[in-house]
Amino acid sequence: MKEKAILLGLILIAAVALTACSANNRVTVEGPTVDNTTEQADTGVLTEVFIDESQYGQTIEVAAGCLVTITLESNATTGFKWELSEPVDEGMLALIKSEYVLNNETNQDKPVAGAGSTEVWTFETLTPGDATISMAYSRPWEGGEKGVKTFALTIRSLSGRAP
Repeated sequence: MKEKAILLGLILIAAVALTACSANNRVTVEGPTVDNTTEQADTGVLTEVFIDESQYGQTIEVAAGCLVTITLESNATTGFKWELSEPVDEGMLALIKSEYVLNNETNQDKPVAGAGSTEVWTFETLTPGDATISMAYSRPWEGGEKGVKTFALTIRSLSGRAP
């Protein structure tokens, strides 16, 4: 009888994890549901979630192994850039890359003075749990302006690693 209860509990946990990263191609967010995800074609499992400034302060639920890509408006020509204002839990999240992406409208290969673009930060969830990503838009040099804009969200990584 005890084995049946344990098995039923494991099945329930697996079902919750698969629901978070499959089927409807949706991400659970506190508030409205977001349709900004990518799924792996052959399995239907969520592999990447796209976040922007509109999700400030929210909790995003994904399976371990999913990528979380955050895109924030930026303007390198002003000296400002996005930085992590607090270290992330490296046991749960890995920073894969961060890059400055030029605005396609400028059709330039380098920043044009005054023209805004975006910074893209990509993280991978490694293990189940909650981790907060806190960022600040600052001029990083000594004496530069700090935290002119901020961005924060919580990543809730559920059990069940995406393939």
